[in-house]
Amino acid sequence: AREFSLVTASRSWNMRAQPVACCRFHSAVKELRGSAKRLANGKCLQTFRCFEEAQCSKCGILSLWLAEEDDDEDEEQEPRYCACCSGRYVRKLVPPSRASL
Repeated sequence: AREFSLVTASRSWNMRAQPVACCRFHSAVKELRGSAKRLANGKCLQTFRCFEEAQCSKCGILSLWLAEEDDDEDEEQEPRYCACCSGRYVRKLVPPSRASL
C-alpha cells in the first residue's frame, strides 16, 4: 500500500525523464528518492499527523472519513472503497476513548 501511494503521488509530478534511467518508472523512483532525502534532511514538522479516521482492512492504508448526509454517529458504517486497492474495505476507526467503552 505504501509503495502504491508513492507511485500514485509521483504520477502527478511534472518530471523530466532521467537520461540514465531505464524507464519512466525508475526515473520517477529516482525523483522520489531525492524528495525523501530532502525531507529527511529538512526541519521537523511538528504539525505532521497521519490520517486517523479510517483504515482499509485489506491493504492497511489510512484515509480520511468524509461524513455523508446519512451518516449516523451511533450506527456501524458500511465500508467504503479504498483509493489504494479499490476494495470495499475502508472502515471508520473507533477513537481510543470510545474503544474502551
